[in-house]
Amino acid sequence: MEEQAKQLFEAWRDERGITFGILATIAEHRSKGLLGESAERLYSFEAHSWEEAMAIHHLRMGFEPYKPQGSPTPCVHCGALVYAAGSGQCWRCGYVTNGA
Repeated sequence: MEEQAKQLFEAWRDERGITFGILATIAEHRSKGLLGESAERLYSFEAHSWEEAMAIHHLRMGFEPYKPQGSPTPCVHCGALVYAAGSGQCWRCGYVTNGA
């Protein structure tokens, strides 16, 4: 079984606080003026899902551990555990559920 491609996530800090997301989200925040010109990139990393990215982000920021929404359930395509009430994105095969 082929592994799901990772996405690049970034964390930025400006005078308003921390902005975190995939590159498209960061670009959208910049275009809408929600991320200041003087923003500093704190870090970037690759992750397979939103839940994985948030767990890493919380660790790097010194926050309490990330708690995904809902309980994990098996992916209908590959059996890997997925948080359907959260992103619904399977870290292994990329299938996205419709929610819990």
